[in-house]
Amino acid sequence: MKKVKLTTAELKKLKELRDQIARDTQQAAWLEVIRAKVNMLELQLKYDWRSDLRNEMLLDKYLATLRPWANRWKHKKNGGKGWKDDC
Repeated sequence: MKKVKLTTAELKKLKELRDQIARDTQQAAWLEVIRAKVNMLELQLKYDWRSDLRNEMLLDKYLATLRPWANRWKHKKNGGKGWKDDC
């Protein structure tokens, strides 16, 4: 098979086309990386917020259990205010 020789104008167009394809593929790969980073940050914010809320709930729970005398029936029976005595 005979090899086709291209003119200088065709070679120039071919080079421009190759450069355009390379630029587009590089830009698509960059966009994919950026989208992945954005998704990762959104998930991180979502779960950080949840973990902060969970930590606050657990602190409230454990603070209530660290004061077992506050909610005793004896304490309330003798005119105590329950947990409000701690305040």
